[in-house]
Amino acid sequence: MPGPAADARGADAVSASAEAPPPRGEAIALVYSSNDGAEYERCGCPVHPLGGLARRAAEVDKIRAESDGVVSVDAGDLFLPVEEPRAGARPPTASEVERRARLLAAAYARLGVTAFSPGERDLALGAPLLARVLADAKVPVVSANLVDLRGRPLFAADRLVDVAGVKFGIFGVTAVAPSDPKRAAPAPPDPARLRAWGVQVRDPVAAARAEVASLRARGARVVVALVHVGGAPDNRKLVAAVPGVDWAVLGHSGLNLETPERAATPGDARLLEAMSLGRNLGRLDLHVVAGDGPFVDRGARGQLEAILADHRQQVADYEQRLPTTKNQPTLNDYYAKRLVALGAAIARETRALAVTPARVTGNWFDNRIIPLDALVPDQPGVAALVAAYNRDSDRLAAAGKPVGVSARVPGAPAPPAHLTPAAGAPAPTATYVGTTACVSCHRSAAEFWRATKHARALETLERAHRARSPACVGCHVTGYLQPGGTDDVEVATTRLRDVGCESCHGAGSAHAAAPNAPGKIARDVGAFVCLGCHTPDQTNAGFDEAAFRGAIIGPGHGAPAP
Repeated sequence: MPGPAADARGADAVSASAEAPPPRGEAIALVYSSNDGAEYERCGCPVHPLGGLARRAAEVDKIRAESDGVVSVDAGDLFLPVEEPRAGARPPTASEVERRARLLAAAYARLGVTAFSPGERDLALGAPLLARVLADAKVPVVSANLVDLRGRPLFAADRLVDVAGVKFGIFGVTAVAPSDPKRAAPAPPDPARLRAWGVQVRDPVAAARAEVASLRARGARVVVALVHVGGAPDNRKLVAAVPGVDWAVLGHSGLNLETPERAATPGDARLLEAMSLGRNLGRLDLHVVAGDGPFVDRGARGQLEAILADHRQQVADYEQRLPTTKNQPTLNDYYAKRLVALGAAIARETRALAVTPARVTGNWFDNRIIPLDALVPDQPGVAALVAAYNRDSDRLAAAGKPVGVSARVPGAPAPPAHLTPAAGAPAPTATYVGTTACVSCHRSAAEFWRATKHARALETLERAHRARSPACVGCHVTGYLQPGGTDDVEVATTRLRDVGCESCHGAGSAHAAAPNAPGKIARDVGAFVCLGCHTPDQTNAGFDEAAFRGAIIGPGHGAPAP
């Protein structure tokens, strides 16, 4: 009875082996998200808190530093909570909804989002307010099938961007009637509600097909669809009906696709989604090695080998159990059938492994879902926006005014992220002491620093009368809102003013106490440190880290002292 499975298991056409590293080529990262549900700080889990816009920004900075180019997209449901208000809960005021929306849009601008496509929870803001908030923050929006009540497009249909020499075409489609009534979603809106939002919805399939044709005709090498047409079945059906899409980032489905899912379409598109509430970030690394050739999954061979090994182990287990069940016909028959099925699966997987190259030589991709946990720091630029929002919330709450839009937090605002370290996170081992503490030992470096723009960073805010603004101060002083730093604007703008040594090298008290001890200060500063303040919205997306680094390298500071 175990014969077929044993035979298939013995037919080892290809043995598992270590994968040879593929060529790097041009490395372009597609960073994707959706379903954030108006969340801007980490979740309230006391054990493993995830998420937060400032953490996401820091992770994107790291990805920018590691890649030749980044395309950052979001497939909607950003501006209103995912959960419906609880019975008896006071609904948020219009001013609070707009205030939260402006925080989220400003953070997306600072993140350098390439394209955003709205979901129904964004349209519920009302088309005029949604368009105004996104336009004020200069967040690029794409939607191929949303029009106003006069039939005019609400937003640009698509974007065509050149990233590291590769043209990416990005478009979005939205429908507002979820197919699964059991999901936490609003009821399908009737025409009157759509009119109240100022929206009409055109056929998303027809719009998507037209966009693929248009983008390809304009030279798009990679076509990315932002698909927000309901639950997972609706999203899958739409992508399957639109050949020519390479990657489809889904909204509303609530899927966490560690391995991109293949769509049932002649174009063989792959589906991407990184769950919800901003707790994870999707990262798809595309490596362009051989021009216009297809992208293959670098992990495909490893995944096949893992599945094959698991099935072989199951065969071994069943073969051991089978002789012990001779007097249990039902169980014995089950084991025998399982062995036959596993034998067929092993044969299929062995054949597939035989034709899967051991080494990737052409274009390839690698996808991962990154949890935004305590290992990811807050980015100063976005942390400053969040701090400003929270301070404003504190002021409103103290005046007895309603605060917040989240259904889960109907009362007072959550404590600022920088004042509530994650459970289990280590306390800072050093504090910020200010640039003057560095001068006695690093005179040449300090002398050079005084001639740089970093040494006069706060002056630019003082001239603009913004030197007390929490949304701006963090990137013009040292250590503000950082672990071991201060949350007092007065201290930040006096003792820790300007972008000093510790802004790049980290809090310096431990190094000052033991100057000769190794590991107390960061001597090599990665590009992601610079990107934390030189954000796309502040540099017009044109920050050249290598070129700008030359402005802060000089005698005694990265170069020999005179």
